[in-house]
Amino acid sequence: MTAEILNGDYVKHAAGLKEIEHADELLQNILIALTVHRGNFYPDKNFGTHCFGSADYAFAYAGQALNGLNGVYIKSVKENKNGFDFTIIINHCERRVSVSR
Repeated sequence: MTAEILNGDYVKHAAGLKEIEHADELLQNILIALTVHRGNFYPDKNFGTHCFGSADYAFAYAGQALNGLNGVYIKSVKENKNGFDFTIIINHCERRVSVSR
């Protein structure tokens, strides 16, 4: 288990940090990879994604950003007024992640 991150900061719980299960940790890592702008993460200039223009670009860039995660695939992307909703397959389980612009 690992510490939960919300809005770029760790979530406190009682005397320590709130911990999350493996599946939620993977979703958290996916969300981070989809929101960090490619080239802005110093240790790995290829981490993150480019700015999404349309749903087609979002699908392509998200696939590129998540390429290193085994068992993780983008199924679909829908554009909404605030950003994009991604349907992601994680080891044969379907999950959803939303990214704001």
